[in-house]
Amino acid sequence: MFAVGANLRTWMKLLIENKFRLSLLRIPQIFFVTLVVVFFTPFGIIEKIVFNRKLKEINMKIDPLFIIGHWRQGTTFLHELLIRNPNHGYMTMYESIFPNHFLYFERFMKRIFGWFLPETRPQDDVKIGVDAPHEHGFAIANICSMSIYSGTYFPLNQEFYNRYASGKGLTEKERNKLRYYTDYVIRKLYYKNGDKLLILKDPIDTATVDTILELYPNAKFVHIIRDPYEVYYSTKKLHERTIPIYRLQRGYPDLEKLIFTAYRDIYEKYYSDVPLIPKKNFVEIKYEDFIKDPLAYVKLIYDELDLKGYEESLPEIQAFLDAEGDYNRSRYNISKEEKQKIYSHWYEIIDKMGYESNIK
Repeated sequence: MFAVGANLRTWMKLLIENKFRLSLLRIPQIFFVTLVVVFFTPFGIIEKIVFNRKLKEINMKIDPLFIIGHWRQGTTFLHELLIRNPNHGYMTMYESIFPNHFLYFERFMKRIFGWFLPETRPQDDVKIGVDAPHEHGFAIANICSMSIYSGTYFPLNQEFYNRYASGKGLTEKERNKLRYYTDYVIRKLYYKNGDKLLILKDPIDTATVDTILELYPNAKFVHIIRDPYEVYYSTKKLHERTIPIYRLQRGYPDLEKLIFTAYRDIYEKYYSDVPLIPKKNFVEIKYEDFIKDPLAYVKLIYDELDLKGYEESLPEIQAFLDAEGDYNRSRYNISKEEKQKIYSHWYEIIDKMGYESNIK
């Protein structure tokens, strides 16, 4: 239950936003989360007092690199490869879950947190750990609740939290707050990592390119795309596996509507923003090609974005690939009728990506 890293204000905001519509079967988990949140909230207050001024004054000499692309498009695998460089920093799972106090109290808390983590992610058996790379959107969720990931606990209200990914319906005040907390989280990471190039990965950034460039004008981007027909079924599988684990209320959202709408909203925003990125700071790759020859595409990214240290990082990259073995790609037997349905919802995006559109 990732919400254990929230502060008390955020936890209460989540409960109020969802009108305390909670499952009685989840009362033990809710009670446990509340106890942990109450216990750790003072830690976050102390850290903010100690570091707030330092974070405001920090001069970020190197803008981050953002890996973008919808969920289930290979962003995690690519992230794992790009962080195999001693000059690259990233957000760990511990930092993303406990963003309020990871600068001051990490050594004290990390071991305890590790006891409660499963060995793999429930959706795809990818190995995880306290130091594994993770999404900064979870950090934003636990600082202010303004994240699509807040819907993980309240799936019946997922559409409300999707606004923070797509930007649709947000007030200017909400946009400014989201911009502030995004920068706050990334400044904390930069402070901890020194002058390393931060390699950040979160699918929500696919729809926030304009905000990222406002904050970090020289940010670099790697966009990874995948056959949208497979993405639909892989995303559905993700929700079906994770909703029963993390939800705090009974019932399911309309998954078909949720997936169709979120993907379309995210990519409509992405395609309106992508012209803002300077060409020298942008690379796009296809998942299907990438998994056939990961090293070639990592080298391409280094070359196109003028990153340093590929040769020095190669032994670590190869060691990771050897340890992982063949990358297991889920395959789906999708009927013509199913493809036609998906295409009817996403045809503009599918056409732009260059995937199958002539379905007969």
